[in-house]
Amino acid sequence: MSTWLERKEERRREAAKYHGVKMEVCAACSGSGYYDNTGSPACGSCGGSGRMRGRPNVSCDTQHVAV
Repeated sequence: MSTWLERKEERRREAAKYHGVKMEVCAACSGSGYYDNTGSPACGSCGGSGRMRGRPNVSCDTQHVAV
């Protein structure tokens, strides 16, 4: 029988596999899409959308899981 933490970790990894890439606020423009508010061009890092694709928060270590 597996513990609750083991099942939770398994569910988290399964969800990360199917829904792993998440949109995050762009760090260069802070989500506005522009570098500043005085007529500057669109952000080159995110393409003016204000969002960037982030890496999934998946930890491969199982130090939190009691075995």
